[in-house]
Amino acid sequence: MITPIEIKVNLDTDVAVALRRLGCGPDTADVRDIWFAEPDSAGSPALLSGRIVIRLRSGAEDDLTVKLRPCTPAQLSGRWARPFLDEGVRYRIERDWCSPLRMLSASAISGWPAGSLRDCVERGVDVTEALATAQRQFLVSCTPPGVAVDRLRARGPVHALRWTGVALGGLCVDVERWRIADLDLLELAVKITAAPHDSPVGPHLRAAAAQQRLLDAVHALGLTPATGSTKTERALAASARARPGS
Repeated sequence: MITPIEIKVNLDTDVAVALRRLGCGPDTADVRDIWFAEPDSAGSPALLSGRIVIRLRSGAEDDLTVKLRPCTPAQLSGRWARPFLDEGVRYRIERDWCSPLRMLSASAISGWPAGSLRDCVERGVDVTEALATAQRQFLVSCTPPGVAVDRLRARGPVHALRWTGVALGGLCVDVERWRIADLDLLELAVKITAAPHDSPVGPHLRAAAAQQRLLDAVHALGLTPATGSTKTERALAASARARPGS
């Protein structure tokens, strides 16, 4: 199996300027809210520290994602070694490149009717009750020992705007803006997948070239990529800063 590679560049300054230069206006964006589940009693993000992300998204369509990132191939044994679709749960494996970070991630995603996850959040439902059977099995089979995944509450929301298929530097880029508390972050993403009869190194070579083209295009717009923590880490940190008593 040749794993897809998603290349990401984050911007955390001049976000409004970047959107104008990219031609991304609010009238053409998909709008959704995003929450991340963490133990209700925990101050710091315990699941994230254990390399587990449980994300709820609500918009025109809703979905709930259980993700391990970073993970190792040794964690993904048995049925979890390859992508599959099973009773409404889509399981995928990919590599995330956000210079200089390169990580393997695995995700089990369940689809929900529009607005249903927002309703769960507003009712204060324990997020573990919303997990599909395959997502529970994924957590049991693949997560590191010692991480308690129970009595979870949603933190957020992150208010997100998303544009797909934006032309930049000869690439087709997905653009997403996240805002929560004092955080305003823009992500540019390109996915590289294997072509028919590809060699194992083919996608890596194309991804490296695409990553450089994306970085060059960002600099050509007069913008500076952000460094440091991932988008999810920064969103949870911003959420914690906005919580009462933090």
